[in-house]
Amino acid sequence: MMLLEEIFKINKAQFSDGFNLRIQRALSWLKKAIELENDHDLQFLSLWISLNALYGRETEEPLHQQDLEHFFRQICAQDKEKRIRLILWERHSASLQALLDNSYMTPHFWNYQHGKISLTDCREAVGQERQEAQDALEHQKELDLLIILFHRLSTLHQQIQQGGVSYASVLNRKQMQDSCLLLSALLHAFLYILLESAGVIDGGKPFYPVVQVH
Repeated sequence: MMLLEEIFKINKAQFSDGFNLRIQRALSWLKKAIELENDHDLQFLSLWISLNALYGRETEEPLHQQDLEHFFRQICAQDKEKRIRLILWERHSASLQALLDNSYMTPHFWNYQHGKISLTDCREAVGQERQEAQDALEHQKELDLLIILFHRLSTLHQQIQQGGVSYASVLNRKQMQDSCLLLSALLHAFLYILLESAGVIDGGKPFYPVVQVH
């Protein structure tokens, strides 16, 4: 974390104001998340805000899955040091596999619970997603794997945000720990890649700039 802050401090004069604001905000929430290492619920939310700070665009409309996928395409294209691959296939592969195997972190499971789809359709959708994840793992498709992983993390985020889980519930401790571990590691990687590729991945102006209050 300190290294990221130092790299940013040394190079920020070269970056646009919008880019600097994104990085500054993302770093502030990431730093807070690190302080919350013993509170995985609040740590996860802080990590998610840090992610939103990085890829949010100049619009008041809610961020959509396609915005995140576009961000991932840019990040993967500039990942010259293969940081994402190292995280997903080596350092945190066990946590990744646990999340990919967790049916509760798919919208299909909850759609079935609410009667929107049949059990057969639910099983088929979950099975298809697992097959796609396995293909991405076997062929080292970083982008595809990130999209599948964050589809699951987004489901967990929505569940927490809408009050669909008790604070510090023992029922989802393992998935919260694995989610925080992976999200934190990936955010560090994203920040390094962005700082190395600011001329290519700028992101434009955030919708909420710094405004002087009179």
